[in-house]
Formats: sequence, structure tokens, C-alpha cells
Amino acid sequence: MRNKTLYRVSHLCMLLNFIVLVVTGVLRFIQPFSIAVTRVHMLCGFAITLLIGFHIIGRIRQMKTMVKSRQGVNYTPVILSLVLCALYWSAAWYAWPGAKQMVDLSYESRHKKEIFRASQNIIASDENTTLSSFKLTSEKASLAVDIDWSELGSKSDTDVAIWVETKSGSMIETMFLSNGLHYSEKIKRQSGEPMRGDLLPVWRNRYTAICGIDPDGQLDALSGPTKNHKFDLSNNLSSGEAFSVFVEINAKDDKQSSVIYAALIDPESPNAYTLLSILGSGKGAKYSGAINYDLNDLTSAKLLVDKILIHTVWEK
Repeated sequence: MRNKTLYRVSHLCMLLNFIVLVVTGVLRFIQPFSIAVTRVHMLCGFAITLLIGFHIIGRIRQMKTMVKSRQGVNYTPVILSLVLCALYWSAAWYAWPGAKQMVDLSYESRHKKEIFRASQNIIASDENTTLSSFKLTSEKASLAVDIDWSELGSKSDTDVAIWVETKSGSMIETMFLSNGLHYSEKIKRQSGEPMRGDLLPVWRNRYTAICGIDPDGQLDALSGPTKNHKFDLSNNLSSGEAFSVFVEINAKDDKQSSVIYAALIDPESPNAYTLLSILGSGKGAKYSGAINYDLNDLTSAKLLVDKILIHTVWEK
């Protein structure tokens, strides 16, 4: 009786987890990345793996009959199964016709130009009282940006972008972007669905040169991505060429414009540490990307951080 109950429970659990696995798989295919959906998908896959393993252990004798009969061992089912699975796996791995077209229909493929992913050699840590972003080059040169939130800032939910530009104003690299802004131009909030250009307008306009998509989410034919825009901060740290660091911060639902902090990082400076100063706001910058240097309209937005400190290690 207990064995039958256990058998039924395991099969029902397998069925329920399979249904959830299919649903979350479809959601991952058709919508922007969600850590919650991915977490459920992975855990259901793990649960099904355990349940199938449990099922196989209890059916080993029955499975032997698939390849063994009175006439002897029949390897045909095993060989056919391996060949079919190998073809299927190869089609997925090498993007053979059919598999590639199917993947091209996914959200990730259709919106790949607007999806932001940080470089592999950048590490970020976002805590309640601090936010840190660290880039290490292959030559041990590095740049670290540390934001210390004020008491007001630590209690606020903020959108943040940290990026680096050449002295001429070309974006080199985005070092940090708040997680909620990585995968879509439109962000789901309780107050509506603002665009990234509404929240961090200065960064978003600079990013157009990298992705070729304007702040409205449309293809920008005039300033699409070019080889000249594909810079890497590592080159500046290695060559000793000065660059500028920008930080744009916007507290959610405070109805104020974003705040811009900036500093010029000069290799000739004897001090390895640099404090960023408040430079302006993103008011009116949604389409132009121009920094508004008038800070009179900002109140609490100017009090979100205690300090933003940069530590630079140049290649020797």
C-alpha cells in the first residue's frame, strides 16, 4: 500500500513539475528575462531530474526488457535513441536550420540590441548602504567606483547607471546598470511602464551609439553602432589616456529628474582616488541627451549620496 502511494505521489509530482517547466520555458521564450521565472524553471528541472532518477531506479528490471529478449540482446532501440538524441542536440548546439529560426523568434533574439549585459571582467555589488562596481584588466590595471548612499538614499529605491567616456564624449563602456533595466526599454512599475529614457535619459542617449536603438526603442539609422563606438576601458587604463566617469541616479517615484555626477580621471594626477562631483540633471534630456546644469529644480534628489569615490590603478 505504501509503495503504491509513493508511486502515485512521485508521478503526480513529476506531472505537476513538468507542467510548470513547460509554462516557465514558454515565459522565458516570449518575455524579458525574469530571475523569478528562471529560478522556478531551474528548480522544477532539478525536481524532475530527481523524480525521473527515482522512477528509473524502481524500473531497472523493466527497462532491461527493452534491449533484452528471449532471442538475445537487441541493441537497435538503444542505437536509434542515441542517434536521434545526438541529432537533436547537435541541431540545438550548432544552430542548424530550423533550430536557429526557432530561437530567432524568442524575446532575447528579437530584442538583442536593447538588452544590456556587462562585461565579464566587471564585478558589481549592490547593497543597502553602498553600490560598488569594479573593472579589472588583463594587465592588473583597474577601476573601482564606490557609491556610499546617504540615509535618504539607502531608504530609496533607485535606478543607477555608471559609464565611462573618452574626453571627446564617446562612450567607452557601461560599468553598471540597475538590474531592472537590463532586458527591455519599457520597465514595469506600479506607477506604469516608463522607458529607460525616462529614468536615465543621459545614459540612455549615450547608449544609442552602442546599441543603435534610440530612446523610443526604434532603430536609429543615423547614429547606429559603428566600430568607432566599440571601445573598452581596458585600452585607456593600459595606454594611460584620460577619461571621464559618469554616474546617473534617479530615485523611483520621487517625480524629480535624474542626477548626474562626473569626474575626469587623469593619469598625471598623483592621487589614485577621485571624488565625483554633482554636475547636473537629466531634465529635458530624454531625446537630446544633453545634461541640464541647472540644479534648482532638484531637492531631495541631490541628497541621495554621501560620496562617490573612484580608485584608479593604471598599468605600469
